[in-house]
Amino acid sequence: MEIMPFEPSMAADVARCYSEVAASAPYCAPVGGEWFADLGKLARQPCTEEALIVAQARGEIAGFVHVGVSAPATEEWQITGEPGVIRFLAHRPGERPIGAALLKSAEEWLVARGRSVLVAVDNRFLYPFYYLPFGHLSERHAHLVALFGMAGYSSDESELLLEWPAFEPPQVERPDVDVDLIWGEDKHGSLGPEISLHVVQHGREVGECLMAQLSWEGWRPELSGMCFCSSLNVDPSLQGKGLGKYLLAQGLAKMHELGFRHAMISTDWNNYRAQLLYTNIGYRFLDRTFSFRKVLGEAGESDG
Repeated sequence: MEIMPFEPSMAADVARCYSEVAASAPYCAPVGGEWFADLGKLARQPCTEEALIVAQARGEIAGFVHVGVSAPATEEWQITGEPGVIRFLAHRPGERPIGAALLKSAEEWLVARGRSVLVAVDNRFLYPFYYLPFGHLSERHAHLVALFGMAGYSSDESELLLEWPAFEPPQVERPDVDVDLIWGEDKHGSLGPEISLHVVQHGREVGECLMAQLSWEGWRPELSGMCFCSSLNVDPSLQGKGLGKYLLAQGLAKMHELGFRHAMISTDWNNYRAQLLYTNIGYRFLDRTFSFRKVLGEAGESDG
């Protein structure tokens, strides 16, 4: 095995390696080498510096790690503090020495750039074509999840992903709450075009339901016909009255009217209230995803 810097001539082989590893998670279509020929095309939250490090074994690219230094946060949803970033790590199951060597090389690269806080496989840095844009690393890549854990990384965020294929909008009566409902539209949502339903009481917004289109203008055809509830919230003073369930039902009905037939939603792994709402209304568990964090000096070194 040899660890080496990425060169543009390796782009097709790196794409093959990525596609092979990613295939075990749902909605992960193969990609071509053009994505890796220009690292800037892979950004969601940008990095000030980034690099690919590859592992060669048996005469082929057997794995790679994509590292970077986060640019300063400019949006509320971005990670602050300019940590070191591991955007993606790929190697086949059963080849732990390759993964461990890549992870060690990634940490050395980041330490050389003054980073001591490392964030790994967070959806703000993951590839735009990887899985679903609101998830982190799928637990179906169990060998990668385990490798991060053994290398001293702790789970930073964990999301449950739920899906409802061929959904039918549930019939939910409007609760007896004195609020106004206002529909809106945003063609520049962070995930895709959004339909919004805002709840207003006495001139103050007290809730919302945002429904995003996950595939548009031919982008991500594997997600065609799928909508995602990107935000569902109700002011604490109005919770427990059935308003959240009603908003979600209205959002689903609107997307169904627009031609969407598959629905997705996500929530924190320990938000049991939301999980009950979503599963009771019709969603079913799809996956759990993880992002990781490590503070060098507070955790053990990568275990080879």
